[in-house]
Parts: sequence; C-alpha cells; structure tokens
Amino acid sequence: MRTLVISDLHLGGRGGRDVLRRPAAIEALLAALDGVDRLVLLGDVVELLEGRTAGAIADALPTLRRLGEAMAGRETVVVPGNHDHLLIRAWLRRRRAEEQPLGAATRVPRDATEQLAEVTEALRPDGGRIRVHYPGTWLGTHVYAHHGHYLDARLVSTPIARLIQRANQSETDEIGPADAYELARAPSVAAASLVVRDLPDGFEEGVERLGGLARAFGKAVLGRDGVQSASAQARNERIAAVGSVWLDRRLERAGLASMQRVVADLGVLPRARHVLFGHVHRLGPLTREEALGPWHDDDGAWLWNSGSWVYEPLLVKAGQTQSPYWPGGALLLQDDRTPQVLRLLEDVPLEELLPPALEPDAVGEGEDADEGVGDAAADASD
Repeated sequence: MRTLVISDLHLGGRGGRDVLRRPAAIEALLAALDGVDRLVLLGDVVELLEGRTAGAIADALPTLRRLGEAMAGRETVVVPGNHDHLLIRAWLRRRRAEEQPLGAATRVPRDATEQLAEVTEALRPDGGRIRVHYPGTWLGTHVYAHHGHYLDARLVSTPIARLIQRANQSETDEIGPADAYELARAPSVAAASLVVRDLPDGFEEGVERLGGLARAFGKAVLGRDGVQSASAQARNERIAAVGSVWLDRRLERAGLASMQRVVADLGVLPRARHVLFGHVHRLGPLTREEALGPWHDDDGAWLWNSGSWVYEPLLVKAGQTQSPYWPGGALLLQDDRTPQVLRLLEDVPLEELLPPALEPDAVGEGEDADEGVGDAAADASD
C-alpha cells in the first residue's frame, strides 16, 4: 500500500497564497499521485477560520474535484485539523451531548455536516473510497497520523495537563484524552471554551468569524496582503532571514516533545512507531541529524511532518526552495516502512505558485504562518 500524505492546503484562504489552486502546483501533485494507492489529507484542507466559510469552500471545490478525479478507483482519507474544524464541529457537539467518547481514530460519517458533505462529495473518487477520521487515523499497523493541532494545548495551556490526567485516570468512559484536548483546544477561543462550547451554534461561529476578520485586519495593517512598498518588502525579507531559524529552535525545544506527549496521551504508543503530523508548516525531518535527534524520542515514536502548500514570505524568501517552509511538502509511505520526505514543488518558480497580483515583487506575507508554525511552534503553532 503506497500512501501520499499532504496537509495544510488552506484552500480558499485570503490573499491567494494557497498555492495548490495554481496550475503548476496541482499538476505537480497529480503527477506524484501516479502509482499511489491512497491519498491522505491531514488537516487544514480548507481555510475556514477567516469568516468566509461558503466562499472558501466554493474556492476549494475545483481543486478538490481534480484530486477526486485523479484518485478514481483508489482511496482518499480526510483528517480535519483546526482551520477546517468546522467540518466536524456540529458532529462533535452531538457526540458530547450523547456522551460518546472520542477515540484516537474515530470514524466520521462523510456527511456528518453539510460542509463536510460538500468537501467529501468533491473528493469522492469514481469507483474508489473516501473515509473521514478524527482526530487521527491509522495508516498501517504501526503508523499513526494526526493533524497536530492538539500540541497547541500542551504549549499554551497549563490546565490541559490536569484535565488530561483526570481523563486518563477516570474509571468511566464519559471523557477520554481526545475529548479533553477538544475541550481545551486552541487557538480558537470559541471552540476551546468550556462555556461557549454548549451555547447555540450561531454564537460560536460568530465569535470565530470575528476572529477571522481580526486576522484579516491585522494582515492589512502589517502590509502582508496586496502590493507592497519597497520598505515593506525589505522588512519581510529581514524577518524571513531569522524567522524560520527562531521557529525551528522553538519547535525543537518544545513543539516536538509536546507532540510526543500528545500521542502518548491519545494512547497510540507504544504501538505507533511513526507519527505523521502537519500543522506547523515545517517539512521534516530533513537530515539524519534531525531524524536521530529532536524528531525522535527513545521512549516515543519517530515524528514526521508533511509541511504545507502555502507560501509564507515571513518564513521563506523567493527562491529558497530547499527551505523546510517552502510549499509542496509531502510524505510517501510504503506500508509500515520509514516514511519518505518529498519536496514536490522544489523545481517550480515562485511566480508560478502565486496569482498575478501576488507575484514576488509585489508580495508581503503568506497565509497564516502565525496560525501554522506560529500557534504551534511559537507559543506555539497553526
């Protein structure tokens, strides 16, 4: 079984930096799917945290249909993350009301919500299968995949540790570790709040919409969307020169260890020898030193990150195709063997990955690195 894993497409995001909607990017991905038995979309497939749910899904559907057509006769697996959590939020709310515990790889009906039905219908391969799992899925006997957004709670919230400990010690099935992470999920205050979670749907979505508008306003104030002045471009390049190094260090010092704790909390260890995740937009490990160092714990699993399909100019400059933050990352898995790290867009020039209005000489920043590596690695990740 050959499996290709990609994540963090952020289709429909403001600013047009979701590169998979560009012809050069989608063609490169479709070529990589040749000979693949299974495609895994490991979270943040559609950008639904910017207050334009219907518009983002509409923008994403043509690309999703291309992927569905390419996977005809084969299997597609969807694992929602935090930016497309809306796809399964109402379903999760119903499970909580019915006191059904959430496991580490719970199967989700592909029509569990109206939004999820739209996405899965577009992806549904002709003569093939589509499955949805949350918060993660098993891709082999010893390979577990999770978007990675649960590590945010580990990095930014002290109470989560006590909540998870109580869940692990509970003698009932009323709440498990996955439920505990959902209750403390960050960065969405609306979704994480123990109070807001039980209020009517419109309130929670309304709070999230305000958050999306605030992010959009912040990017506009910082000059991160649209045509940039020479000074803004110079500033962004200075930030990119140090930003990725700083985030790498933050990830190595706290993020990777937190990810190991997350999968331990979810009960997938020691069975899982390899854990695949996304969320931080950082492809890796890329060197033997990384693989044998911070990306592996002697008592844990080997960690692998699938990178992203978003151009983030505050982390990578034009032409830095070997940067772990360059878009087009993927993981290739052959059964339970060691995953292979792929750079599917390393030969594609930046001008072919952006819409005309955002070509390199007129661009500032990319789709939320602060939500990706920013939330997870800084304070910590997406």
